[in-house]
Amino acid sequence: MLNRIIRIMATAAGCTLLLAGCSLRLDNPASDMAQDSGVPISFNAGSALLLYDAQQTKAEYYDDSSFGVFAFKQSGGNWSQLNSKKWKPDFMFNQEVHHSSGAYTYAPTRYWPNAAVNTLTFWAYSPYDANANLLVSGTSTPYTSNSVGLPDIRFTADGQTDLLYSDIEADQTYASNSGEVAFDFNHALSLVELKAEKIDEDGLYGVTMKKVSFKGIYATGVLKSSDWSWYNYSGSRQDLPVWDDDPDDDSDDVVLTHGTATPLAGVMPLPQDLTNDACWLHVEFEVSYHEDPLDPSSAVLSYTTSRNVYLRDVFYSVGSAWAKNTHYTVTLQISPDRPIQFTVSWDDWGADHNYHLSS
Repeated sequence: MLNRIIRIMATAAGCTLLLAGCSLRLDNPASDMAQDSGVPISFNAGSALLLYDAQQTKAEYYDDSSFGVFAFKQSGGNWSQLNSKKWKPDFMFNQEVHHSSGAYTYAPTRYWPNAAVNTLTFWAYSPYDANANLLVSGTSTPYTSNSVGLPDIRFTADGQTDLLYSDIEADQTYASNSGEVAFDFNHALSLVELKAEKIDEDGLYGVTMKKVSFKGIYATGVLKSSDWSWYNYSGSRQDLPVWDDDPDDDSDDVVLTHGTATPLAGVMPLPQDLTNDACWLHVEFEVSYHEDPLDPSSAVLSYTTSRNVYLRDVFYSVGSAWAKNTHYTVTLQISPDRPIQFTVSWDDWGADHNYHLSS
């Protein structure tokens, strides 16, 4: 079981971004009924999700969370003509859609076009951010409702917030989907889960974990919409905490056992190359032992020590890089008098939705 809780980005309504996309009518007045079908556009993010690899249960979009929607109105054309620099997100621009108890809501309501030639193409990202750093693809120019195509996203990973992007739902009409747009989301980040066990065949000492962190990694990069890859990493390399003991709360102490891996935490870093010498795994732990190893009633002594391992050495079996939509499990094997040993396994992340780490 993982030991962290996702912190969802703030979902306060962002008037500046929303107003930028309001060049078209929003409320379907009677005078414009000839232009609209009168059927509201509805959304869903859980109807076509994959199954978890292990649990084999249907995934659902996280409750009380929001995603941002962009919609392109194509008058007499289709999404394949995007390369002609024609379509703009001026039908919906970063529209917040909120999910709660199975219901997806947004305001003001938008309606399906009445004319058959007026199809809509939709794209979404999650979680919604009124101040999302959106860029014209391949540039540093801010993306607005007058830009064409999909935006790139400059994103800073905090380790606890998932970033998702949807497949393109192209050339939609009310007749083609009964009025509901169903998004399939993909993970843009990596998920790294850490476990630890001690190596102590004779039971001579105890190991209590104190801290685990990734050091010297990039937190900010740009997700490129042309192929959904990461590039243009920026800012200084940073430390990403993975697990930290609370010195004032003994109840959360993680005491390792021999031969059994104890889960520590899971984090979601930015996918990136790990071959640079700046990238480390940092581990701190306390070692305790009896002053006389043969006398269990003798005084207990302890000391705190640490180990550093190049991340390229930890993840060499996967090519020394974190890949998006990939779940890595790293098991640390710790003893006071040997270098840390580790094993790494990896698989697809599982269901295409917010992973939301839980306690």
